[in-house]
Amino acid sequence: MDKKVFVKDITEDQAMISDYFVVAKKGTYTTKTNTKYMSLSLKDKSGNIEAKVWDRVEELNGPFDKNDIVHIKARPRLYQEKIQLNITDIQRVDEGLPFELIRQFFPESETNGDVLKEEYFKITGELKNPAISRLFSVLNEKKEMLEKFFFYPASIGVHHIYVGGLLEHSLSMARMARHVVTVLGGDPDIVLAGCLLHDIGKTEEIDVMKGFKYTDRGRLLGHITLGVMILEELLREVKDFPAHIADVLSHIIVSHHGVEEWGSPKKPMFIEALVVHYLDNLDAKVMGVKEHMKDNMEDDRWSDYHRLYESKFYKIPEE
Repeated sequence: MDKKVFVKDITEDQAMISDYFVVAKKGTYTTKTNTKYMSLSLKDKSGNIEAKVWDRVEELNGPFDKNDIVHIKARPRLYQEKIQLNITDIQRVDEGLPFELIRQFFPESETNGDVLKEEYFKITGELKNPAISRLFSVLNEKKEMLEKFFFYPASIGVHHIYVGGLLEHSLSMARMARHVVTVLGGDPDIVLAGCLLHDIGKTEEIDVMKGFKYTDRGRLLGHITLGVMILEELLREVKDFPAHIADVLSHIIVSHHGVEEWGSPKKPMFIEALVVHYLDNLDAKVMGVKEHMKDNMEDDRWSDYHRLYESKFYKIPEE
């Protein structure tokens, strides 16, 4: 499988397009004349494009969902001064894809992946607490887990929804944490470890092989539970790891969403856990709004309504 046509290159005068895309949005509607049609938003790493299915709607509607990678056959057309695709056939891709092919469908962190990896190894190499340092030495030997941690998004629909997003989010928190502890206090190594480990469960909660989506295990257990399980698995390989630090790191993972209604069974109960929670919330919300404003502006000043944050957002004019 190889992708040849990207969204940014599609023009109205192209002939039939036969290629692969990710389903960003999907809905079935009825026209005023009682005709059913399917409305889609398709994307790859270069952007999004609207698409419609007018024929065989019932037949083509079932086999795929949002976030699936699909193969389409379609003709471009100009509609209200925008390029749109009229789809004649659409099929879900069922085989898993290697990471390098996945890169063709999703945007990547604006910061080079190698730069982010270098920063991660620098932070973990400078940890002063010997037990926490040994813990990350064990993690850094887990090549498959680390590869996922470096590659995966931080979420599939809220924030850092791109290749390298999980690593970028974790490092962004770690950068802020270094400054926060100098002002507010707290154990710097515990805070840094908490920032890097708080979402480690997403390496099992999310799957990227067929598009960004949740695994069955992820839906059943969630990344908080999976994160604690991964931490316990790592700690079994660290000789004489202090029990109280193990409990502290577990609590940070368990409490990082802050309250039960956001998925945390415990509220943060010490300074370092509070710092991780609020930095996670800050970084996720700000990046979520930035990503929303990239593709959802109603004009040059205001974004469309953000359902999760229940607001429109204003872009301050540049002087």
